[in-house]
Amino acid sequence: MSKKLIRSIMAVVLAASLLAGCKGSAGASSSSGASEGSVSDPLVSEDVLSDASKDVSSDAFAEADSLGETVESQEGGDLMQVVTDSIGREVKLPDPVTKAVVANAYNTEIINAIDALDCVIGVDYNIYQDKESWKNRYTEDMVIGKSQKDLNYEKIVELAPEVLILTGNGTWEEAQRQLEPFGIQVVVCDAYYTDRFGQSCDLLGQIFGKEEEAEELKHYFMDKLDYIRRQLKDVEKKQVYFEYRREGNTTIPGNFFYYMVEYSGADNVFKDSANVEVESEAVVAKNPQYIVKVSAPDVYSSYYPPSPADHQAIKEELGARPGWDEIDAIKNDRVLLLSHYVHGGASKLVGTMYVAKFLYPELLPDLHPEQVFRDWLEKYQKLEYIEGHTYPAYRFED
Repeated sequence: MSKKLIRSIMAVVLAASLLAGCKGSAGASSSSGASEGSVSDPLVSEDVLSDASKDVSSDAFAEADSLGETVESQEGGDLMQVVTDSIGREVKLPDPVTKAVVANAYNTEIINAIDALDCVIGVDYNIYQDKESWKNRYTEDMVIGKSQKDLNYEKIVELAPEVLILTGNGTWEEAQRQLEPFGIQVVVCDAYYTDRFGQSCDLLGQIFGKEEEAEELKHYFMDKLDYIRRQLKDVEKKQVYFEYRREGNTTIPGNFFYYMVEYSGADNVFKDSANVEVESEAVVAKNPQYIVKVSAPDVYSSYYPPSPADHQAIKEELGARPGWDEIDAIKNDRVLLLSHYVHGGASKLVGTMYVAKFLYPELLPDLHPEQVFRDWLEKYQKLEYIEGHTYPAYRFED
């Protein structure tokens, strides 16, 4: 039984209970038959309503418990639920949530993808400033702080949401302390971690009552990830140096970008490094076969892609670094540039698709990353497709 069906049953049960209660009150106040305007021959007797309420409600509660949820009736008949967030906290929320404030764009993108964006009444500045991605939906008076690490609690209280959703690298403990007195709950959703994409979909789908949409979104990407795994099973991995924005800023286990690279089938040359920052000379010594770089240091994430000149400047800067002209990836022109926007789609799984195809084009004939990006934009983000987010450029059939 789906959670949506459970909600419907609970609504019917509540309505039936109210009807039975109202009719009982009317009967007690009338001494001679039906009063004016009453129904003397109802379609469903009170006994039937009572039995149906008892049987269906017990089944619904049992089903809800089996889904790891608690559904109950508050004063006024509001339904509640208990969700388990990304760090294992159990949080009691309205079912579904209709007013939320959100920090971190990875969370907001999944909320948008499951058709729950109308429930978001406040966002952080990083989301607000990317006006093109959100079609100017958010105004300055809806900004709840600079980021998940710097929140304006007075503004959040003013907006009066039911819940604040933020990532685990934010100040969730302080947020909980500040907002609990106002009845505002705090949920941690780590949608920026690629390996938690499925869990993030499940969590946000449950919060907003969009379980079916979340399940469809999850399988769209997880099915493609399974395809990559099957096709690359027992294949010798190709060596990759990954760089995010700044020179020497790579990825290691535990870092936000690690699984984006790992899931592509790449051999991350710094997977055993103790530090996410590496020296330029260390990259030369590793001599990677391929290089993947995300964005320039001073660029915000934007729906609009870098210009061809911007891409070319990034590529030329890589080759101009001391000693890098001797790296195989540079000598053989095996460099993939991803914009900040394109790499991050679906908890960076869009980025994974591009990297996998870049490394193993002949082994992944049915993987088409530019089509995946188009679907992410048009179907899940409700935006027009726009090309130019990668260098080299990919066609839909590639």
